[in-house]
Amino acid sequence: MNANLIAIIFALTLPLTAVANPGECKGDHDHYQAKRIGRMDKVLSLTDDQKSKLETLFKQNGEKFKALHEETRSQLKAILTPEQYTKLQEMKQR
Repeated sequence: MNANLIAIIFALTLPLTAVANPGECKGDHDHYQAKRIGRMDKVLSLTDDQKSKLETLFKQNGEKFKALHEETRSQLKAILTPEQYTKLQEMKQR
């Protein structure tokens, strides 16, 4: 039962960690977003207004996802034992 719970929690939080900390950006979220908008612009031929609105949208959503990630992490700490939480952190590092 505990292994299933950990697997479910991990599966639910993994997408949040990907959004909150995309591997490509390496801590430079603005650079990552600029590249993302640049790729969209190549395909969609965005106007300057659209690019500006996308920057705002991505920034707002990034902040929401970061807050959600923090909330999820604190809830995980409350549910799991310290040993389980440590194992979960180790799973995320792999």
